[in-house]
Amino acid sequence: MSRILALDIGTKRIGVAVSDPLGITAKPLDYIKNDENVFQNIKSLIESQNISTVVIGLPITLKGLQGQQVEYTKDFAEKLKQYIPNINIVFIDERFTTSLAEKHLSQTKKKKNMKEYIDSLSAVFILQTYLDSLFFGK
Repeated sequence: MSRILALDIGTKRIGVAVSDPLGITAKPLDYIKNDENVFQNIKSLIESQNISTVVIGLPITLKGLQGQQVEYTKDFAEKLKQYIPNINIVFIDERFTTSLAEKHLSQTKKKKNMKEYIDSLSAVFILQTYLDSLFFGK
């Protein structure tokens, strides 16, 4: 059974989460550096985890506007699609994922260790939102 991958696209790091084989829960993976190897690293992950769909969070503003980061994310997704043409890419509103991740981590991690986990935990919230929408409807 194939899995679903979520990406929280940042200019330095990309948060990563993967679903279980049944598509019920999301778990964080180590972030990926957003460098010259980023697309190869994502492709390797897609192949090793048997990924069929990539969910990418769109950082829409609280007012519902699409700023520069949304354009950056869409451009990134387009390059990813060119690199891996057969992958299905889905966008999901990620408005509150970073703040949810920060709140969760502030209760469980020391402040200095939070940066290591924030991106992938945000990806978990992105993926879980998507999985819940599939299960419970939109």
